[in-house]
Amino acid sequence: MLIILYHIILFATLGSTSSVDPLQEEKIYTVSEVSVKPEPVMGLKAFREKWSKMVKYPEDAIKKQVQGIVFIEFVVRSDSSVVDAAVKQGIGFGCDEAALKGFEELSKEGWKPGVKLGQPVKVKMVLPFYFRIIQQ
Repeated sequence: MLIILYHIILFATLGSTSSVDPLQEEKIYTVSEVSVKPEPVMGLKAFREKWSKMVKYPEDAIKKQVQGIVFIEFVVRSDSSVVDAAVKQGIGFGCDEAALKGFEELSKEGWKPGVKLGQPVKVKMVLPFYFRIIQQ
């Protein structure tokens, strides 16, 4: 009887649920795996235009004629929130930080989640931000 009780307790303990947030356990999809891609509530074109206007080209980068693309990687959760935003590939001289800060600030205005099989899901995305010096 003691051995049976021990197994019951062991199985009950192994089967117990943890206090991990269910959103943390969801699979993260790529853009190519979903039927509807996440997008900013304002639309991607408007988002890019507004993002471009709000980011200040760092003075150090201008002085050193630094140009290029900063890639921002992030996850749009099924509840529409944006998390884990980070520079995936940068160009330095303050450009990476400026692009990321602008992205994070603008993303607070909201995103529509990605959809797979009719259900909102977590999707990892990457967006480019272009730094170009235009000679006038």
